[in-house]
Amino acid sequence: MVKAKRERNREMLARSGLLEASSRLKDDMLEENSKKRASAASKRGLKRVKDGSDLVLTPSVRRKSNRLAGVKASGFYVENESGGRMTIGGGTGAKTEKIVYDDSNEKEDFFNRRVNDGSDLSVRGAVEMTGSKWAKESSISSAESYMGKVLPAIMDVTLKQEETKSSPSSLVAQVESISVDDPNCVAKVTPERIYSMACHPSPHSLLVGAGDKTGYVGLWNVDRTPSSDKEDGGNDASDGVHLFKVHGGAVSHMEWNSSGSLLYTSSYDGSVRKFDVGTQTFSEVFATYDESSQYKDKLGYGLDQGYRYWIQYSCMDNRSSSDQCLFLSSSLGTVFHVDLREKGKITFNETLSEKKINTVSLHPNGTTLATAGLDTTVALWDIRNFGGKSMKSKKIPEPLAVQHCGKSVNSAFFSPSGRMLLSTTMADNLDLITDGHLRSGLIKKPDKRIRHDNRTGRWLSTFMARWHPHSLSAGNDEIFVVGSMRRPRSIELFNGSEGEIIRALDGEGMTAVTSRCCFHPSSEKLVVMGGSSSGRVTVAR
Repeated sequence: MVKAKRERNREMLARSGLLEASSRLKDDMLEENSKKRASAASKRGLKRVKDGSDLVLTPSVRRKSNRLAGVKASGFYVENESGGRMTIGGGTGAKTEKIVYDDSNEKEDFFNRRVNDGSDLSVRGAVEMTGSKWAKESSISSAESYMGKVLPAIMDVTLKQEETKSSPSSLVAQVESISVDDPNCVAKVTPERIYSMACHPSPHSLLVGAGDKTGYVGLWNVDRTPSSDKEDGGNDASDGVHLFKVHGGAVSHMEWNSSGSLLYTSSYDGSVRKFDVGTQTFSEVFATYDESSQYKDKLGYGLDQGYRYWIQYSCMDNRSSSDQCLFLSSSLGTVFHVDLREKGKITFNETLSEKKINTVSLHPNGTTLATAGLDTTVALWDIRNFGGKSMKSKKIPEPLAVQHCGKSVNSAFFSPSGRMLLSTTMADNLDLITDGHLRSGLIKKPDKRIRHDNRTGRWLSTFMARWHPHSLSAGNDEIFVVGSMRRPRSIELFNGSEGEIIRALDGEGMTAVTSRCCFHPSSEKLVVMGGSSSGRVTVAR
């Protein structure tokens, strides 16, 4: 009887239109609040130069419309495209023209897109390269002051894992206490969509780095105050954000070394740069080249295979105490190891897939490598079976174990303890495999599968779930973070050992989807960061 009465009331409300009006009102209020938060957030961080008197570089020439200028259309069209060659048909003449366009020469332009021709960049030079929209004298002096004085000072007191390490349960306990309601927790750090993020390891200062799709690297001193700017001799109007142009393509990955003295960035332009706090320079430490004779003395000679080739991912080899060894993957399915010590060498260069490899991750045992990519698989390899650059296999080596995920795999990372392998797939799953380094053959299904909407679409960076680097205790209470497509916007934190969500972190500072997320590497205090497609970073602490 009660149920029938409820049904009658629901039908009456539906006929009156009150339910629909209430729903519209809620949606309008949510949209209005979101716009207000976005407007407030847009006032912090990077600001375009409006006063022409302070420009550093001359503005670029605007494109002009041939149609508006009255220029007759050429009438050309693409008749056929195959293997990088294009047949153009049509034309304005009476006779049909056919032109074969070969895009193999595009690689020359590809090389030319590298910033400063691959030469070293000072802090001033890297800021000036940002162009007239962002570069002005005050931003240059502020960046030089911060990078030259403040950063070396905070680097002296770096994370000492053995001394500061606390129990992992303390990090999990802090999940409920962090928030994004502070009005100063959001800032615009890069001009375009964020592709990569990294946090400086200092336990006493919060410095967040982000790289975007056009090669800009932004560093945000989150705790910056106007008084601290005056003490450091700077005059920064961008709320502690310093912008540098160091690459000619998307910054695919960035990573600080354990002491915080070096920042490595890799890019789709086929290069790896290193910022050295001691020398205050952005130097190109590795780059790929084709087989032209002028590049024969380069370390990356012969690796580049045209403008469709780029460095998809990179990570430091933690087995080396020198912080000068890197794993890199490419858009054509190759994985190679670069040793930058002394003259430098390529330890191995193997084709592990016929398609792009999105990420590589080395197990703490130092021999098992996990790859994930466009071929829809997560594969495990024994790197002791890989040959050197001159011993490159003619066929794809046999993996130790393979998991078929059905759709493209955005990432696969081993947990800090090595007990779990976490993968983010376009099949809308977060997969957890226990003791993956001990598996062999076909992995039919993961030990835990979390349903998660990973369909970010064309205009957002893909999700890549990341582990907290120091939340480990034999695999217990290891936590990871990932972005979310849900509304209200949030960052999601999970318990890896149980495969369950701990908290969906939302609040006033969450104004957009944060596709790329990371943790501060401290084992004492939990700090979470997320970057969006607008170049904004949100910090939760």
